[in-house]
Amino acid sequence: MKGLLSHPNLRLSEHIAQVRLAMEGIWHWHSPALMTAGIKALSLKAADMHDTGKGALPFQEYIVDPESYRGDRQEKAHSPLSLVLTLLLQEKDAAPALETLMLAAVVSGHHRGLPCLPGKNFCEGAYNSRTLDDFAGGRIAKIITRQLATLDTLSLTEETGVDIKGLDLTNNPIRRAKKYLLQKSMPAFHALSLEEQVMFRLRSQLLFSLLLEADKAFLAVFDPQTYLNRKPRYWQVDWIEKKIGPGSNSPVNTLRKKARGEVVKRIAVNSSNSGLYSLTAPTGIGKTLLAATWALTLREKLEKINKVPPKIIVVLPYLSIIDQTAEEYRAILIAGGQEVDGAWFLTSHSLADRRYAEWLEEKTEPFFIDTWRTELVITTYDQFLLSLLDPRVRYQMRFHNLCDALIIMDEVQSLPCRMWQLLQAVLTGLAKVGHSRVLLMSATLPSFVPATFPLLENYRDYFKEFSRYELRLNVQEKTNIKDFCELLNYRLEVWLQKGSRVLITLNTRRSARTIYDYLKECWPQKFSDIPLFFISADVTPKDRLRKITLIKEGKPCIVISTQCIEAGVDIDLDLVIRDFSPWDSIVQIAGRCNREGKSGKWLPVEIVDLTTEQGRRYCEMIYDEVSLAVTRKLLGSLTVIKENEVLALSDQYFAALDKKKDTGLKHLKKFARWQEDLPVRELLRGKEREKYTFLVMAQDPSLREEMIAANEVDDRWERREAWRKLAGRIAAIAVDIYARPGFQPEEIATEFLGHWILKEGYYDSDCGLKISSREVQSETSSTLVF
Repeated sequence: MKGLLSHPNLRLSEHIAQVRLAMEGIWHWHSPALMTAGIKALSLKAADMHDTGKGALPFQEYIVDPESYRGDRQEKAHSPLSLVLTLLLQEKDAAPALETLMLAAVVSGHHRGLPCLPGKNFCEGAYNSRTLDDFAGGRIAKIITRQLATLDTLSLTEETGVDIKGLDLTNNPIRRAKKYLLQKSMPAFHALSLEEQVMFRLRSQLLFSLLLEADKAFLAVFDPQTYLNRKPRYWQVDWIEKKIGPGSNSPVNTLRKKARGEVVKRIAVNSSNSGLYSLTAPTGIGKTLLAATWALTLREKLEKINKVPPKIIVVLPYLSIIDQTAEEYRAILIAGGQEVDGAWFLTSHSLADRRYAEWLEEKTEPFFIDTWRTELVITTYDQFLLSLLDPRVRYQMRFHNLCDALIIMDEVQSLPCRMWQLLQAVLTGLAKVGHSRVLLMSATLPSFVPATFPLLENYRDYFKEFSRYELRLNVQEKTNIKDFCELLNYRLEVWLQKGSRVLITLNTRRSARTIYDYLKECWPQKFSDIPLFFISADVTPKDRLRKITLIKEGKPCIVISTQCIEAGVDIDLDLVIRDFSPWDSIVQIAGRCNREGKSGKWLPVEIVDLTTEQGRRYCEMIYDEVSLAVTRKLLGSLTVIKENEVLALSDQYFAALDKKKDTGLKHLKKFARWQEDLPVRELLRGKEREKYTFLVMAQDPSLREEMIAANEVDDRWERREAWRKLAGRIAAIAVDIYARPGFQPEEIATEFLGHWILKEGYYDSDCGLKISSREVQSETSSTLVF
């Protein structure tokens, strides 16, 4: 067997040479501290070994004409055979035990994802239960045996440069490979401490990520030289000052300027070796630009040391925050006189436009976007945590970008307690193994990563400077929603006469809609020019973002929302009323009141405890009982809390949660020991209920024809990319509902190319879905996490 093929028009030796060359290209994006001689040697070894199984006759018969292949697809699979050959080669070379385990996992998983390590791995709801030693039994072992019999080891050695011909493939090779794995590598792994196991997994993910991107690069990139040659874009910290301009001398702006100066000084004197930073600061102090100041200042400093500018990754929980954050960074670039394109920064989320740059060949754009080939990425917690924790190929391809990076994690209070211990260990490990710097930000910072370097050392002093709002607690007794509506009706005309800007935030979509419908019905005719905005998941993202933009104009209005507006959205209102919730959510919504401090002191943030007409609390439908109980105990008999008293209560709240709640040790152990766990999205947001997604096609009339065109693309990979380019537009006009038993989506929608198109009359831009609560179960929270 001569001239072994890797792809229909590519020899195996040519593919391996391309993978090696692509790896060298990736190395240029990273520092010498990360790309050590050891990791380079191991990555090249992975490149040489990962496709050795393609030397078997069944694969060679398949690859000549994949479309016409009618044989058993398992027979032509090459990864299990590549794994066996890797283990046998490591055994012959007496390679280090942990290196063998790492290399075996990477080779085995390069098409599906990192496998679990041998042992008990089943977890209900997890992706699969495939383990690294699956090759040694059942049908897979029989297939490998047949494949081994067809190998031309001389040709395979010539194609790969690996001494396959020197291996003993006759003396029970599968049993020997399993024995070497279980008796040599696994004992070495089990001897590691939990912290060392986390480090080992992160190193393995780095190696895996390098192989995954390099394996696809020359197949996906039209012009390899464009891929191989990095041309860094140099963000400059002084552009931030140009963007800000002189500004006013208001008290808030004075504090913002003071904070920026302190951040710069703290970076200069930082002696922390952990790589973990924190920024605790009051809402409205400009954390986005403070974080940008940290990132760009540190980037310039590290570039001088490593000769490579690190990538910046900004991680946010809500699409509305991503949109406004992207605008901030775009404005910084424009202030610096730069043309904005994907080489400078990308947004990565469900609504992101999949365009990179006019100068880049169109077929190359998807690969550059998916691999985050840019200087700055703005993304969601979902995408970041999937890249950090999820073993699957499509996410792990990005993992190396999390190394050597400056990572800004905003609104970290939104991370659930069950992920605290996992993230503490993994972020600490990422700083050590990946040489990354991580900045954790919030007005109410949980203490799940205690060893951080604070950018504002005397941050408590900043909280003392603010007197913008006070919390007025009306939670000693429950309030029926019908009585609450009547109270709002009584107060409505007073607010409108004063030209007030009012935000009323509810816990569920149904309660928010109940109040909106009530106020809309009794809206005074003489104030018809003052808008009443409704924002919840019953409204499409396109309408939500449009309304937030109108709210930001600063004109009198009343806003009815669910909690999707509470964290990070840069709006400024005179009065906030919120249904009872955990303490961190109360503080976040308070940050929307008198944000700029221009309306005097101690504006009201009223907290009420609403129930259904049957007496059931809405907060108990959404939040866990521990968080609610801790909050009620924290507040006790208090009736008024000033803004400058909030920080001390926040510290008490998170300390109490740490003692009372499950902070996720079991999830940390599963990650460290390569065992199956719940999907990342379920860890982040809980188990998702079955839902239906409907498209409001009237908001994008041309989309229907483009969906038809995408569906008619012949090539499946090009068809997939055509649909991905439409994904943002589809998500922008989508609304979800959670159906009760017996609900039939065809009652309100028409099926079209796998999507439900909402029928006319079931949606209104002002109030969203127009469906009776008897038809669907809408008593759910509303977030903007994607």
